[in-house]
Amino acid sequence: MTGQSWHELWMLFLVVLAIVGFFTGQALVVGFAGMALLTSGIAWAWNKLSLVDLSYTRELSESRVFAGESVTLTLTVTNRKPIPLPRVRIEDELPEELRIGGTEGEPGSSPHTRTLKHSTSMSWYERIRWEYTVKCTEPGFYRLGSVRMESGDLFGFFTSHATTPGKEYLLVYPRVVPLAELGLPAVRPLGEVLSGSRVFEDPARPAGIREYQLGDPLKIVDWKATARLQGLHVRTFEPTSTITVVLVVAVETMSRRWEGYSRLHLDRVITAAASVASYSAERAYTLGLFSNGTPILADRPMRVSPSRSPEQLTIILEALATLRPFEAAPMATQLSEHSRRFPFGTTLAIVVAFMHPELALVIGDLSRQGHKVVVVYVGSGACPDLPDGVIVHEIGGYFDRLGVGSEYGQA
Repeated sequence: MTGQSWHELWMLFLVVLAIVGFFTGQALVVGFAGMALLTSGIAWAWNKLSLVDLSYTRELSESRVFAGESVTLTLTVTNRKPIPLPRVRIEDELPEELRIGGTEGEPGSSPHTRTLKHSTSMSWYERIRWEYTVKCTEPGFYRLGSVRMESGDLFGFFTSHATTPGKEYLLVYPRVVPLAELGLPAVRPLGEVLSGSRVFEDPARPAGIREYQLGDPLKIVDWKATARLQGLHVRTFEPTSTITVVLVVAVETMSRRWEGYSRLHLDRVITAAASVASYSAERAYTLGLFSNGTPILADRPMRVSPSRSPEQLTIILEALATLRPFEAAPMATQLSEHSRRFPFGTTLAIVVAFMHPELALVIGDLSRQGHKVVVVYVGSGACPDLPDGVIVHEIGGYFDRLGVGSEYGQA
């Protein structure tokens, strides 16, 4: 039976008692029933008003931080009415990945959450504030959960509850490490050639047409000019020495999907990718992203078109922070289907923790198509053999020394 039902039965009993006392001339019974009715009425009204004008706010000192940094979480409850509250109970549901300094919290009602609880009393027009330091250990997009507030009357007869969904969020960027600390060469880790010594044609800068030569790709054939001049002609483009880097981030960490995933290796993949992105942005390279993972906010493969925009690094870091651990499709399949869309001469920086044999074959095809391929291997042990011309950096041992992802163990 609910509290409301008990209350109705209690009030009905008091009314009947008062009527019986009145007709039997029992003044004491009538007085007792009247006092009880008055007390119950006051308690009922007090309870109804307990959550009125009672506000609760959560404020984060920063909404975007890097993994390893801390933010301040400020919780404020305000009673904006001339009625004191003998008890106020508040339960915050927070992601378990966010470590709250000074408290462990309790397991939450939702998966992967913990509950932060506060109990207090409040006088009229009082404000109470709590502050916590939140340690952000893992990259990701974290939305703070719902808030449950509870209060009641002065006598403890009744209780009111209110639950509000969480609106606040925290975006934790991946950790960025200097490439030299990851074990990559300090000079030209992506195999860059000094400006001017390696020149490509830029499809965005047309220069004219010329006759077809053996080996020219069909995609540059100008069919209108061919028909007009009665001979096969191709488009020509002005040269450019701009370096285009596309980060290829493979989220596979196990040989078979049903085995789950390794949090350690996924964290290392994301950290290495973020570090390469930062290195490329510092040198004003044209930068893009391709991944077979899916972001938290969209159920599709992650792709960011190459750009030299000042905001490009931020966009890519946000994309990496929201990657989910399971692939939309194997990287070998995704990369093979997408390979023709990469600009000619693109440097593909492939960050991977598990090298599937099919992916090795696709990497060889990309190298033969004229792309410079750099594999950043963060898995345990040695990287499997890859075709000649592919640059391979094995940096799993450097991650061991840095302790990146070590809190997850080996699975």
